[in-house]
Amino acid sequence: MEPFEPLRVTLSEQAAVRGTAAVQARLRLVTTAELLCPAPPPVRTTDLNAELDALCAALTASVRRRPGWLYYAPAGAVLPVLARPRLIQAAVLCMLRGVLRVPGGRAVVTCRMQGGAAELTLRGGTGGFDAPALLRRLAREAGGCAVIGAGAPFAAALRLPLCTALPLRPSPTAEELLRDKYSLPYVYLGRDCAGDHTLRS
Repeated sequence: MEPFEPLRVTLSEQAAVRGTAAVQARLRLVTTAELLCPAPPPVRTTDLNAELDALCAALTASVRRRPGWLYYAPAGAVLPVLARPRLIQAAVLCMLRGVLRVPGGRAVVTCRMQGGAAELTLRGGTGGFDAPALLRRLAREAGGCAVIGAGAPFAAALRLPLCTALPLRPSPTAEELLRDKYSLPYVYLGRDCAGDHTLRS
């Protein structure tokens, strides 16, 4: 049994009785702690571009903020990296939490292919406590490197080598993330998400 599984089961039971919002902060802490722990070597790669496409589309549809608060520039290509999808999502969501805590804050997320590697850059907000740790964990897990700025606004750049030797795992759609009340956008952004479970056209 995974070390965090009993605690996750307990929190799920509490959420069923008291509602998701009542246990969201604890669920976020457990999820972050779990993702910061080393993981077994992956047997499949994750498409960084597809994960970010789905995540940013779900956030654009559900987060209660003025239009344009999140600018996302996708790579437009498959970027297979050796990293857990939940780690990718959590690292970006922690950075975005810092943006949403700043009045009028704006986030810039860009993803591109450069010289056999995926480059992910994030800018905006405060970064918070968890974002730097999760981004460094992501870079280590994928065999890459991360450079994280020390000032405000928060800025980070990751270079993650591409891996084409392993099969690619399927990525979620924005609709799937919006339908699942325990998906990471709801866990990390909580009340900032409208929770209407639909994509705006």
